Amino acid sequence: MEQDNVSGDLVLYSNLIDLARKLSDYSKAISIFSRLKASTITPDLIAYNSMINVFGKAKLFREARLLLQEMRDNAVQPDTVSYSTLLAIYVDNQKFVEALSLFSEMNEAKCPLDLTTCNIMIDVYGQLHMPKEADRLFWSMRKMGIQPNVISYNTLLRVYGEADLFGEAIHLFRLMQSKDVQQNVVTYNTMINIYGKTLEHEKATNLIQEMNKRGIEPNAITYSTIISIWEKAGKLDRAAILFQKLRSSGVRIDEVLYQTMIVAYERTGLVAHAKRLLHELKRPDNIPRDTAIAILARAGRIEEATWVFRQAFDAREVKDISVFGCMINLFSKNKKYANVVEVFEKMREVGYFPDSDVIALVLNAFGKLREFDKADALYRQMHEEGCVFPDEVHFQMLSLYGARKDFVMVESLFEKLDSNPNINKKELHLVVASIYERADRLNDASRIMNRMNKKANRIHDHA
Repeated sequence: MEQDNVSGDLVLYSNLIDLARKLSDYSKAISIFSRLKASTITPDLIAYNSMINVFGKAKLFREARLLLQEMRDNAVQPDTVSYSTLLAIYVDNQKFVEALSLFSEMNEAKCPLDLTTCNIMIDVYGQLHMPKEADRLFWSMRKMGIQPNVISYNTLLRVYGEADLFGEAIHLFRLMQSKDVQQNVVTYNTMINIYGKTLEHEKATNLIQEMNKRGIEPNAITYSTIISIWEKAGKLDRAAILFQKLRSSGVRIDEVLYQTMIVAYERTGLVAHAKRLLHELKRPDNIPRDTAIAILARAGRIEEATWVFRQAFDAREVKDISVFGCMINLFSKNKKYANVVEVFEKMREVGYFPDSDVIALVLNAFGKLREFDKADALYRQMHEEGCVFPDEVHFQMLSLYGARKDFVMVESLFEKLDSNPNINKKELHLVVASIYERADRLNDASRIMNRMNKKANRIHDHA
């Protein structure tokens, strides 16, 4: 269409953004959104809400939040979905303080709350050790005309458990039953965990029988929690018997359960048993290869993870983009920079668009391998494709130019970034000054610092 000069409309752009989002190709979605705005079409509420989700998934949190202001500037009023989407993103990334600040902003804007928002905020209050606020919000939901659901109850149950309010937790658990609130496996897993904390392992075990009576199927988390409780209670034999029973019964042994059993064996000095389980993961016939790679990578088993990854890639079985990220992370942590590049090239080969975290690690790898031209080419290519980088990626590129002693490029990129309103100027100046310092160009370093101080004074005088 672009080649034939056929201009797209809002519906077409929105559909393309949504498609890229569903394929987890966030950089592509951002690139399409940039083109949409460049074509002088004003995004609507749906497009903006979709992009809040995209920026969040791409871990560009500042850009996601700035969209709320951009919406208002374009006379598009953020709605409950705009706020709850960003709240969910903050929570997924453990940014609970930011979530709390956004929730205040939402209340100030008199934006109505819905069930999703309340459930998210009960969780946020719990994470910030504010059980009273979580409690107050939960019990005021009905007054707002919002009926709490099983997620609301389960979340508050977990908040009570984490705050050691065991009496309140047990009361709420039984209240759910008396009010006929449909309990599920999460409810029971939370209660089993709470009994584990109070060292009442028999009560925890009894809950599994209660689940079976009520037709609620225990899952891997149920079993891994029980295994962990028994191991802590010094009953590793019971844990091992249960694990073997689960394997022979055909229950899907997921990574949580495997990890729990491996840790249980290692902690009690049964290293051979732990090694045997890890060895099984090398030939995963009972779990998907993607999962096996993730388990091995998180366990820091480089050789095993690499072996399974290469096998899976050659067999075209790596379906999840996060597996590439997982491997790049593992290699980068262990200073295996050539392997970082190898995985990145495989990622591009199958058409995946890297996120900013991956790009940062790959640029670092190119720098360590002294392949500055490749780093430069990657940075420019991603920029041209509309990838929005967090500050760290730009700063890393500056450092690489510095390492190559290419001070013309350092200055050029510095000027470009200094005129970008979204870049943290103080950090930018400090990064560039330290590049010059490392190269013994002290006059340049003090020039940059003076420039920063002049800017700060101007802002101060203006204020």
